[in-house]
Amino acid sequence: MTQLTERLGDALEARMRRAQGGLGSPVRRPRSAVVLGRLLGPAFLICFLTGLYSHFLQDPLPGMVFPTRPAWIYQLTQGVHVTAGLALVPLLLGKLWSVYGRLFEWPPLRGVLHLIERGLVGVLVATALLEPAIGLINTYQWYPWPFPFRQTHFALAWVLVGALAVHVGVKLPIIVQHWSRRERPRPDRPPIERHGTEGRDADISA
Repeated sequence: MTQLTERLGDALEARMRRAQGGLGSPVRRPRSAVVLGRLLGPAFLICFLTGLYSHFLQDPLPGMVFPTRPAWIYQLTQGVHVTAGLALVPLLLGKLWSVYGRLFEWPPLRGVLHLIERGLVGVLVATALLEPAIGLINTYQWYPWPFPFRQTHFALAWVLVGALAVHVGVKLPIIVQHWSRRERPRPDRPPIERHGTEGRDADISA
């Protein structure tokens, strides 16, 4: 039984490593993920703040007073909200594409903290995909779900922002390392040779 388990584990590890190798790309690197994250973060923040304004304008807490005139203030904030929400879609898909290979890392879990981290990433990805999706459907005033849109959208926004804050905190060392235009080499990692690039940096630059 032990030998069978070891064989299955070795076979699964080999498949995971082949999957990671097949997904290899010069632009699927931490630098690419950080550059896309620098655009995603402000877009999420803009959506969150303009969404808060809209929500509390319609359902204010005790003591909250918002100006209702001129009407273009609300039109402007909602226009920015929808525009930033639409911009999230390609940015989010690009971000997920750049880190997709991490799904096949081995071992899949390296301890309790790693389990918690991957669980929070799952929550972050799920809410990050769901929020703009239901928001886009809402612009057509079509509600194919049984839950109230505005309250659910508001609650998911807090979950998304919380998960995003934790994710940034966990990944902060990587973000700092790859924030600048040129990637800082790590002493424990040999340089990567890529055919056709002739030593040039093939990452996305900003």
